[in-house]
Amino acid sequence: MLKSRIIYLLGMILASNIAIAQNLQLYTTYPKISVSPGEVIDYNVELINNSSVTRNGRISLRNLPKDWDYEMKSGNYSAAEISVLPKERKSLNLKIIVPSKIEKGQYRFQLVAQGESSLPLTVDVTTDGKSSSEFNSPQTNMEGSAKSTFTFNASLLNRSSEAQVYRLGANLQSGWGATFKVDGKQVSSVNIEGNQRKDILIEILPPESVKKGKYTIPLFAQSPLNQSNLSLEVVITGSYEIQLTTPEGLLSTTATANRNKSIQFLVKNTGTSDLSQVNLSASTPSQWEAHFEPSRISSLKAGESQTVTAIVRPAKKAIAGDYQITLNAKNNETSDSIKFRVTVETSLLWGWVGIFVIAIAVALVYFLIRKYGRR
Repeated sequence: MLKSRIIYLLGMILASNIAIAQNLQLYTTYPKISVSPGEVIDYNVELINNSSVTRNGRISLRNLPKDWDYEMKSGNYSAAEISVLPKERKSLNLKIIVPSKIEKGQYRFQLVAQGESSLPLTVDVTTDGKSSSEFNSPQTNMEGSAKSTFTFNASLLNRSSEAQVYRLGANLQSGWGATFKVDGKQVSSVNIEGNQRKDILIEILPPESVKKGKYTIPLFAQSPLNQSNLSLEVVITGSYEIQLTTPEGLLSTTATANRNKSIQFLVKNTGTSDLSQVNLSASTPSQWEAHFEPSRISSLKAGESQTVTAIVRPAKKAIAGDYQITLNAKNNETSDSIKFRVTVETSLLWGWVGIFVIAIAVALVYFLIRKYGRR
């Protein structure tokens, strides 16, 4: 008697599980589709809850062929699990990315909801896309600073017998930029005759705030028949920044004609990479002289600064007033320049000379009056 009850209960549990398994159902209008190599298949799928309780469905793909990729979203979000109210349905979008290098034939896989409902899908690849196009570059790796523009030479070969229009694009991280140029003109697509090749210049521009490190740049050339991919690598060595200023931040001074004036300056490395061979120079008004001591900094580590002295000598006949000189700090990676005001003042010596001349003139007049005034 007890044995029969146990068997009965087990049967009820099994029947209940089967019923539950049927409560979630996956549906799409086109479970079998014919495509060309490199196409992206866009499935609109419904997850239907036939039960009287809210159900959560974990959605996954099974037996997706090797090198195929997919993206699954519900609304604006990537969806791995979807909750459905009783007797309602939820929509999700499934994108299947068919590789361009693939043999002709039928490919089968399944979309599964929590192991309870399975939706068989069949993709019929109608043409052989294994060698229909080729997108490559002789050099796929470059390194430089955060301000560098990375320029790659690439070529796109259409191996098919007919002309194809290829859309050019890149899957970039936020802030990065990519441009494509053919025959010196920026393009977003290119038309290539059958069994012909086009040279493409690719420029990659990193964002200003990019951190030091290695970055992969995925590019693609897509035609109605296939898609060819090219992966580039950019290594950011850091940022190169330099600043030329004074210890107090004051960009003016006074000087006397034909006399040396020593002015202290700070050369700061404000970037994230070390600087080498920083040359210091000055541009002055006519007949002025100016130079730095030292005139070159052999090495300046990131975040550090070095004090240098600029020696400025106004022209011998410089009249009193304001003058402007330009001071420069430069190496192969970066540079900075500042405008510096020099106010030329009258020498005290010439003031005393003037007073002496006036005194002599007064004394001479006095002598002449005394000598000849009574006649």
